[in-house]
Amino acid sequence: MSSSSSSSKKQLTILFTPFDAFGHVHACIGIAEPLKQRGHRIVFGIATGWKGKLLPYGFEEVLYGEETKPSQVHVEFIKTYASELRKNSYDQLAVFEHDSQRDFINMVIDNDPLLRDVVKKVKPDIIIVDHYVCQPSLVTAGVPWIWLMSANPLGLNEENCPPRGSGYPTDGDRNQWDKFRKELKRIYEPQWEEFNQWIIEQGAPPLTKQMWPFFQNASPYLNIYLYPEETDYLDLRPNPPKWFRCDALVRTSESNGKFQIPEKLANKPGKLIYMSMGSFGSADLLLMKRLIGILEHSPHRFIISKGPLGDEYSLPDNMWGENMVPQVKILPIVDLIITHGGNNTITENFYFGKPSIILPLFADQFDNAQRIQEKGFGIRLDTYYCSEEELLDAIEKLLADKELAKKLNIMSKKMRETDNRAKVVELIEVLV
Repeated sequence: MSSSSSSSKKQLTILFTPFDAFGHVHACIGIAEPLKQRGHRIVFGIATGWKGKLLPYGFEEVLYGEETKPSQVHVEFIKTYASELRKNSYDQLAVFEHDSQRDFINMVIDNDPLLRDVVKKVKPDIIIVDHYVCQPSLVTAGVPWIWLMSANPLGLNEENCPPRGSGYPTDGDRNQWDKFRKELKRIYEPQWEEFNQWIIEQGAPPLTKQMWPFFQNASPYLNIYLYPEETDYLDLRPNPPKWFRCDALVRTSESNGKFQIPEKLANKPGKLIYMSMGSFGSADLLLMKRLIGILEHSPHRFIISKGPLGDEYSLPDNMWGENMVPQVKILPIVDLIITHGGNNTITENFYFGKPSIILPLFADQFDNAQRIQEKGFGIRLDTYYCSEEELLDAIEKLLADKELAKKLNIMSKKMRETDNRAKVVELIEVLV
């Protein structure tokens, strides 16, 4: 866009309403930053627990709901579901998937009147929604709305692809795919019917099955998903119309300034490895202790995102960590990432060109882990049952892979140079 046309653009008020989790909030920040640089007013309609977190970026906050600390939510969640997460993706459907979907729906129903008030207060020109379940107050607000899907893009179009959330190989057994889909349908269908009825009562368009298994219609205006081109599924199926792929949404204002390697690790030998098991995984104390117990025997150095219960365990000599660490500052300086496979971390890894070991916990993390392994960018392991030998061997194998390092370097350079967020901003601006 030329400078003359950009200066004649009117300032838009853009309302972001992310799902109440770090990955979703961070993805929204990644799009909000270039929009703010273009002179638009950015407002986050966000749960009260995030109070003050968006202000440093120069965004406005409109808070809703009772104050809950996100970290506390994650701890409670793990207390309830730790044993379910130790099951495979199919066996997680009956209890974990069922309950998660029910919780999403209840959250949407509870928040709907609150978000209606947020819309009245903010008077946005455009709304950007990052959620898996339709929020009637936002789709009936009378302004263009955009679905930002900061998750694995399986499910955008399931034709010729394994089922979303299964983590099954793309060249896998179709009977297994059918069995998974059938079970998901059994669990989701009653919830779907009931929720669809409620949506219609709120004056929103009824759900179609086009985006199944999402309880959401695609936006008629614009939909954005977040995934690097090299790992996308376009080799298997076309994308539906009105969907635009964004390589990564890295919070650029946070990646400025170098991370100083802590003294504890600075003069030790070995490569530098970062481990983050995400908001939920890091709240599982048994899991964190198990992984740290294995990594203690590695000759390498580790930076650990300890999570909300980080004060309840200590780290051995070859590790340093804090409950919260500045991930986007750490990624550029490490040699390898060990992660749960959340979409935001995955795309950030590629942006900085790092190989990864994926230890998935649930949902699209299984798909990310499988896709990265299939495409040769990392290794998928069983989070709760991989042996010490398997994990330590995977580390050495990836660190020694010079070909992979070269491939990731090229990919990273391309992602930075063609940062297609500028295109996303253009697509958003022409909606009004």
